[in-house]
Amino acid sequence: MLSSPNIQTLSISGGQVSGSLLVDKNNNKVVLIAQNLPALTENQIYQIWLVKPDGGRVSAGLFHPESGQSYTTKTILPTQSLSNYLRIGVTIEPAGGSDKPTGTRIFKVDF
Repeated sequence: MLSSPNIQTLSISGGQVSGSLLVDKNNNKVVLIAQNLPALTENQIYQIWLVKPDGGRVSAGLFHPESGQSYTTKTILPTQSLSNYLRIGVTIEPAGGSDKPTGTRIFKVDF
């Protein structure tokens, strides 16, 4: 994926979090690479949101960093074309996720 000329690399910066999004609009795929994510309790999970032009949010998956790893990766495969969305965001949500964002936003990145 990194060698493809169609990949757009977007920087993640939000508080202590850093990393990149590798965006492949031709194949409708995003790979999230993040480090320094805040610690979660056993009752929390990270939830990925795709944001529509009207402000609506669509859940694009849940993830929990693997312990002992210095960074986290997550592949995102939207059910609709990435061109339908303006940005991506990640929040801390209750374990199992939420229907809409309810927790602290960790970061957002505009496409």
